[in-house]
Amino acid sequence: MCKLVIQKFNIKRMSMKKLTFLFLCLVIGIGLATAQTRQITGTVISAEDDQPVIGASVVVKGTTTGTVTDYDGKFSLTVPSNATTVVVSYVGMKPQEAAIQSIMKVVLQSNMQNLDEIVVTAMGISREKKALGYAVQDVKSEQLTQAANSNLAGALQGKVSGMEIKPSSGMPGASSQITIRGARSFTGDNSPLYVVDGMPIASSADISTGSSVSGTDYANRAVDIDPNDIESINVLKGQAASALYGIRASNGVIVITTKSGKGARKDKPQVSFSTNLSFDKVGRTPDLQTTYAQGSGGKYSPLASTSWGPKIEDLPNNATYGGNVANKYNGQDPSKTQGKYYVPQRANAGLDPWVTPQVYDNFGNFFDTGATWTNSLNVAQSNDKGSYSFSLGNSTQNGIIPNTGMDRYNAKLTAETKLHEQWTTGFAANYVHSKINKMPSANDGVMATVIPAPANYDLAGIPSHYDGDIYKQNTYRGTTGFDAAYWGIENNRFTEKTDRFFGNTFLNFKTALGTDNMTLNVKYQLGADVYTTHYQDIWGYGHKNSDGQIENSGYSAKAINSLLTASYTWKLDSDWNFDALIGNEFVQDDNKYYYQYGSKFNFPGWNHINNTTVKDNSEEQSRQRTVGVFANVGAAYRSMLFLNVTGRNDVVSTMPRGNRSFFYPSVSAGFILTELEPLKNDILNYAKIRASYAEVGQAGRYYNNYYTTPSYGGGFYGFTPVLYPVAGVTAYTESTTVYDPNLKPQNTQSYEFGADLTFWNNLISLNYTYSRQNVKDQIFAVPLAASTGAGSLMTNGGKIHTNSHEISLNINPVRTRMVDWSLGFNWSKIDNYVDELAEGVESIFLGGFVTPQVRAGKGDKFPVIYGAGYARDEQGRILVDNKGLPYAGESKVIGRVSPDFILGFNTTLRIEKLTIAAVFDWKNGGQMYSGTNGLLDFYGVSKKSGDREGTTIFDGYKADGTKNDVGVTGISGHQGLYTALNNINESSIYDNGFIKMRELSLSYPVLKKSAIEVNVNVFARNILIWSEMDNIDPESTQGNNNMTGAFERFSLPATSSYGLGLNVKF
Repeated sequence: MCKLVIQKFNIKRMSMKKLTFLFLCLVIGIGLATAQTRQITGTVISAEDDQPVIGASVVVKGTTTGTVTDYDGKFSLTVPSNATTVVVSYVGMKPQEAAIQSIMKVVLQSNMQNLDEIVVTAMGISREKKALGYAVQDVKSEQLTQAANSNLAGALQGKVSGMEIKPSSGMPGASSQITIRGARSFTGDNSPLYVVDGMPIASSADISTGSSVSGTDYANRAVDIDPNDIESINVLKGQAASALYGIRASNGVIVITTKSGKGARKDKPQVSFSTNLSFDKVGRTPDLQTTYAQGSGGKYSPLASTSWGPKIEDLPNNATYGGNVANKYNGQDPSKTQGKYYVPQRANAGLDPWVTPQVYDNFGNFFDTGATWTNSLNVAQSNDKGSYSFSLGNSTQNGIIPNTGMDRYNAKLTAETKLHEQWTTGFAANYVHSKINKMPSANDGVMATVIPAPANYDLAGIPSHYDGDIYKQNTYRGTTGFDAAYWGIENNRFTEKTDRFFGNTFLNFKTALGTDNMTLNVKYQLGADVYTTHYQDIWGYGHKNSDGQIENSGYSAKAINSLLTASYTWKLDSDWNFDALIGNEFVQDDNKYYYQYGSKFNFPGWNHINNTTVKDNSEEQSRQRTVGVFANVGAAYRSMLFLNVTGRNDVVSTMPRGNRSFFYPSVSAGFILTELEPLKNDILNYAKIRASYAEVGQAGRYYNNYYTTPSYGGGFYGFTPVLYPVAGVTAYTESTTVYDPNLKPQNTQSYEFGADLTFWNNLISLNYTYSRQNVKDQIFAVPLAASTGAGSLMTNGGKIHTNSHEISLNINPVRTRMVDWSLGFNWSKIDNYVDELAEGVESIFLGGFVTPQVRAGKGDKFPVIYGAGYARDEQGRILVDNKGLPYAGESKVIGRVSPDFILGFNTTLRIEKLTIAAVFDWKNGGQMYSGTNGLLDFYGVSKKSGDREGTTIFDGYKADGTKNDVGVTGISGHQGLYTALNNINESSIYDNGFIKMRELSLSYPVLKKSAIEVNVNVFARNILIWSEMDNIDPESTQGNNNMTGAFERFSLPATSSYGLGLNVKF
């Protein structure tokens, strides 16, 4: 059993350098210091019940000298003679600093929500949360890492209201689409802006998956961020919250603050190390029939793609291939082949072709148990002059599909020092190296020959190539459209390799202006985000029984961000406070994209573009600049009434000359009702109303009409025009897309209203926000008539609006020294509607096939699924023909993707030292096209299609309006029914609502001393799902663009994970 587990987990793929990394982390030593000492004693009690706090930490501030309280809450500690303060802390309670005395009594308060909490807002401005006139929501480090999720998008699921996260699969490095309060663009990027330590960085995918019906996924650049490096995340949801970032922030902002040395020990470095190992498996296994064999119409055919053959147990009686019957394969002598049948693919592979009928678990046998190992080391220290923090991290993930995985290495260094009483400087630097090995999905994906595999065919046991010819595929079906799964994972390769640096440096000047009531703060920050990603897709020699092909591509980006701000605060008197900010920002982005294509390898064994017969290549380079000036003015009256006004003007180089400057205002206000004397009470202890208005744009890319050079290379590829250089002069072709010279950014107007309430000394907190976004001047390509000589016009046209309702409810029903239980609910209802499109345009293609496809449809929710529907009568009832079979009607909208609502539920229970946490996610409503489910029925492999012996009457109506009473019987009849349904796209539309347990974790401190803390934890992710759709996880979809979550066909599966971890701090 041990040998089997090791092979299955494939731990040996985790290289020695990772083991060395772990070893080095564990052997880091600590120093000791000596000094003159004195003895102190004391007691720690809880303010809630006046009971002793057992196991509370008592540490001399700025040192490692400390102890823990005993069963009676008492402690005794020898402290340095010059020590003045101890820090007392306990899980679930607020840490407290106390002056050292010979005999002490320390009272700890419950760690309730702090109404004076400071949050980081736009441009790194720190504000009291109560002063904001718009909604923000924060996620702390322990919430992100409680289930050891190495993917930031996965770690955020279910934890923020108004945020929808759509993963594409459970594969290593898989893309996820994150949207805040819905979409603002039909075809553009709807991802929020990521700001790390005060500087924006790239987070979206560099390359779109396009129609998303073939090929591989492309990772989002947010995959480069290690959740272990994050101290906190603040989500700026509305445009008023993010308006200072200007034209880049129309989709909201995710503000990430990473761990620094601030607050670390002073006398020596503070070391934290964590390691987590988890095992991944397919999250949901389809229910497949195990009775019927490969074939059609009840007859066995060893090359059929369908399983509408005879019963598996009857295969030995087949006239052509059965061992009980005299035929050419047994030399007309069945005596030695009784009870067996002949399998041509086994003969092709050089195996004994005669086998006894049995059922194979082809789906289960194909997948490995994946393994994910993450390590993180942090060393931090501070002193009176500054601080530093150094982190190393790595994540090694071996996927559930053989030869897939991801390796990521992160290094981070931050430092800050005080040059003078008024001058501070510092920097943050991050380096990331990653490699992703992946597999394609959809029409040319590996799942296309795994899920439909006949139950009688030994997919894993029969070699996928001919004996003596590893490049000639051997499979149960033809390979003109699909590679055999096992052949593909051995011969095809798909990789992404990224090297990235991002960080910033700053210089800060802060001074009082003659009095402590007036403060001036000037800060200059210079940031960079530089990375290169190389993509390689290799379809090996023998691909689809042809000569293979290769695609090399790459994307390089270099962003320089210069930011200068000057802020002024003035405490006028005990009632009034004013603040102002002015700033300038300069952003330059340089991008380069290259593409090489080669087809028909000359000979096998060397999968290089130089070994191809036909070649094609292209390269694009661009530079964009944005210059912004902005200002912010705020006022507060008696910590009760708050007003904030901002304005920003951006000049953008990507728009037409003469139309590049745009101004965007915002205003927000908040009123704390419970600061009014008549409203102060013991039940409703905090009540605030807030409102905001903002305008933000989103720029497009304008190009003067241009010409392109046709590609040559010994042949033609794709739709390259048949043009040749004449007398050495290259011919040019005009671009098929023309650009509107009056193009302008799309404009978002946002209105937001909300209320924040807390009850019974913060036992219950409730936040509600309603927002409305009106987006006009959408930028998209409008199709043109062929007579114009162009294919499309890039112009402004169309409107979309979003209504968003968000509720956050937090309850702390039990909070005692021994037990602390909290519950959190994040409810969101987000409705996007397409109000207008360009004149003459009724819908816009987002992805998919000719039918079905995903569209933005005028007058409908965004997005919708369009395709062939059932033929219906005037009453909307499904019609059947004279054979009792449904048939296709007109093409129309057949599904609406947007859910009715999303609810995230979080709970944490602490019982003494044991902490249990769980996260649930409920998506209610919404639809998707599930091509896999439809094809499982069509191929005859689904459990539902296995019920084929009786009579089935399809629920429909005849043309004369009477109820259908014509049934289908037997194998041929049921095959005809599912063939008819396969021609109707609407039959594969499913409700994709679900309830999923996202996370479950248990943590326990096995050792807690003043010098060292050791915590162990066990966790699980995505282990339970209740879904309205059968066979597959509704989050197994395709696309990294605006069709994500709407469409799947042989998609790669989602995963469930189980693991354990260790955290050490000394």
